[in-house]
Amino acid sequence: MLTNRLLRAAVPMAVTALALTACGPEDDAGPAATQKGTFTEPLALKTSADVSETHFPDNAKTQLSVTPVSVVKGDKAAVEKLGVGLLEGKTPYYVTTTYAHKGGAPDTGSFNFKLLLHGTDQQRAYFFAPAWGAKFEPCQEAAESELPLAAGKSVTTCEIYLVPENVQPLFVGFQGDRDNRSPSHETGSAAEVVWKVG
Repeated sequence: MLTNRLLRAAVPMAVTALALTACGPEDDAGPAATQKGTFTEPLALKTSADVSETHFPDNAKTQLSVTPVSVVKGDKAAVEKLGVGLLEGKTPYYVTTTYAHKGGAPDTGSFNFKLLLHGTDQQRAYFFAPAWGAKFEPCQEAAESELPLAAGKSVTTCEIYLVPENVQPLFVGFQGDRDNRSPSHETGSAAEVVWKVG
C-alpha cells in the first residue's frame, strides 16, 4: 500500500495537469443547486461542512468536517525556493483548511487530495503542489504523522495552489468522491461542497 508521501509522489501529475476540466462553477445539480454549499449558493470561508468521503479502491467511507480557513496570495519568490516547480506564469495561493474526523473509517490523508481551488477561468479547477514536508512558515503542510485521522482527531494544514497569473481564485471545493487514480473522476464529475473565496 502506498504511504501518504508516496501518494504525493504520484500527485505532481495533477500539478502538471492542474486543470481538471468540467468542474468549474457551472452547477448542474438541479434543485440541489439552491442549497448552501454549491456554486450558486456557496458557503463562506471558516464555515464548517459535514461531508462524506470515499476511499478508493475499497470504497470505505469516512465522515469529515471540512473548514477552509483562508485563501491568501503567496510570495512567488519564496515558493520558488521550495522547489515545487511549474511556477512560470503562475501565482501561488496558500489555502489553509481544517479537517476533523466525525465517523466511519480512519483516513490516512486522502482527504488532502480532494480539496480544489476554482478560478475565474470557468471549467477549471486547481490542485495543490506538494511541498514534500519542507518547513515553510507562510504555508506549513501538516507533518505526515499528523495526517491520519481517526475518531475525534482533527488537523489543520496549508497547501500551495498554483494558479495562472491572469486567473483569480473564486471558490474552494471539496470533492469527497473524487478518485485521483481514476480518469472518470479527474473530470470533476463527483459532487462538491463549495465555499466562496473572499
